[in-house]
Amino acid sequence: MRIELKEAGILPKDEILEMARGQKSVILGGAEPLKRTGILDLIKKLKNEEIILETEGTELAPMAEKLKKAGLTCVAIRVNTMRHTRYKKSHEDGDLNKVIEGINKAVDHQLKVRLLVSLEKGFSDDEILDFVQLTFQHDYEIVFLPTMPYEEIKEKMRLRPVEGDFGDVEMFKYAAARGKIGFLKQV
Repeated sequence: MRIELKEAGILPKDEILEMARGQKSVILGGAEPLKRTGILDLIKKLKNEEIILETEGTELAPMAEKLKKAGLTCVAIRVNTMRHTRYKKSHEDGDLNKVIEGINKAVDHQLKVRLLVSLEKGFSDDEILDFVQLTFQHDYEIVFLPTMPYEEIKEKMRLRPVEGDFGDVEMFKYAAARGKIGFLKQV
């Protein structure tokens, strides 16, 4: 179940806990959850088997250890490029190094890492294989979001399906890869 966290106070903690009750997996997303007051306390109170936090990743490094101790199991980091100049251009002078540091800290604290990749035609679509290469080096899940036709992405790969329940994601893998590659199921 996905729970959209908006500005602090819009969705009270009690409502969030009630929505999450009985769910195997909960995704906390929306406005940057790491900037939400009380996020660690909220995660501690969730009793779900899998707790995923969706983030831009820039605030992750200093919080990774606390998030793990609170009970977080996975961070899903939204990215559209792994090239520094492109990232800076598309994120108002943002610093990709902070995102990379956050990913590394998450790995250091045994949090599962999922990259939510929104490739843009003419901007970052030439990075498809760069993201795929990460699955050979790391046990990441790279999930391509439907920002461009999946067939254009898939035609550059030779993937085999992965058995299991991945919710709303179709998961694939290269034979020698450590990580997985996913595509949101289209309804």
